[in-house]
Amino acid sequence: MYYFYSRISTISQSSQRQIENFKNFTNFNPSNLFIDKVQGNVPFLERPEAIKLYDAITSNTKDCTLVVDSIDRLGRNLINVLSTIEMFTQNGINLKSIKEGFETLIDGKENPIAKIVISVMGSIAEMERNRIKERTSEGIKIAKAKGKFKGRKYGSIQTDDKLLERHSIIVLKLKKGLSIRDISEIAQCSTTTVVKVKKVMKAKKIL
Repeated sequence: MYYFYSRISTISQSSQRQIENFKNFTNFNPSNLFIDKVQGNVPFLERPEAIKLYDAITSNTKDCTLVVDSIDRLGRNLINVLSTIEMFTQNGINLKSIKEGFETLIDGKENPIAKIVISVMGSIAEMERNRIKERTSEGIKIAKAKGKFKGRKYGSIQTDDKLLERHSIIVLKLKKGLSIRDISEIAQCSTTTVVKVKKVMKAKKIL
């Protein structure tokens, strides 16, 4: 089963070029095409159409391949892209990138060539993470020295609505009746998080 994902940054942009590339596949089906019109820095599972796509794939019992024009359609940040690819792989979802010319799985097993490419990307991402940590640490030190950094407000909590919004994929799977453990594996989160979302949903009487 093939699914196709396109992302463009603004409403004024057109996804036609990506769609034309998808049409070269004999397995192309417009009903399995999902198009998001959001900025690339929005995490994959926080995008409206991406959520629907992931829900459809993880509800399908057949082997699934997700086709993208290029991996930067998954995210603008390399760290986020790698996290999304890892999520697909752990759930047995093959990712095929037209531009980069590789698939992450072959006959259900990790593609060694893709694994090497992703490993190199992972090393770059690790360097990026370290740079971000260093810049953040330096920024906090400077802010503290100027008396501007106060940290997180003591006792601040996340609202229930915000919690459900952040974990929309968990909400969808709970509504479908999946087990807490299964949802934890699909959403790549702890069972504690799933239980927390479930309690909020019950309190709001939406489950």
